[in-house]
Amino acid sequence: MRKSFLYQADSRLKLILMLIYTAAFFCPISAIRYGLLLAPVVAAGFITCGWKPFLSVFKLILPLLILTASVTPFFSGIHETVRIILRFIGITALFFLYFKTTDPDEFIQTLRFFGMPYRLALVISISTSYIPLLLDTYHDAEAAHKLRYTESCPAVSRWNFIARFRSILPVLASVLIQAIKNIPILAMALEIRGVGKAKPTVFRPIQCKTPLYKQFLLYFIPIVVIILILVTYAA
Repeated sequence: MRKSFLYQADSRLKLILMLIYTAAFFCPISAIRYGLLLAPVVAAGFITCGWKPFLSVFKLILPLLILTASVTPFFSGIHETVRIILRFIGITALFFLYFKTTDPDEFIQTLRFFGMPYRLALVISISTSYIPLLLDTYHDAEAAHKLRYTESCPAVSRWNFIARFRSILPVLASVLIQAIKNIPILAMALEIRGVGKAKPTVFRPIQCKTPLYKQFLLYFIPIVVIILILVTYAA
């Protein structure tokens, strides 16, 4: 999967394309046009990540999609409900693919390339990197706590929210302890990178495995043209 074209693409072009695509999902066009916009994103996700990892991302927004499908039709109609659901799915897929296929160091350099201050770019990069790290830590802690359960432990009903919340507290405590343990490691890494100096160190520039002008001609311009056609000539 690492040989996918999204991994080879320049992070600056991917960021611009992601923002353009995100703006397109807010344009007042029909649900069919939203579906046509979403189709290439879903295809790219299947090619890049495989269908199981890609679809697993949407479990996070599944409650929101169910709530939208249950409530919105009474206020805005079925058509608007479908548009909102496709919008949520499209934006989630876009951001997932970008951060999945972009190295964190290149993400910082991309933000710096567009003029963002180094410290702000670093804060954004660390935040986006720590979210999946904490999620993995939570899953590991949850699995470790489940191994300690025995047959004598009472089963917790899925509808007993108070008991379920109490059962999550030890897992959250383990995640918090592990996150605190990672603070010195992060501090040393930032110190090595030169955070706090007048001019932070940069180990390497943004790497383009394919010449930038070829990427611009092969996929950036065609995708932007398709987006403009779908948005401009809306039904």
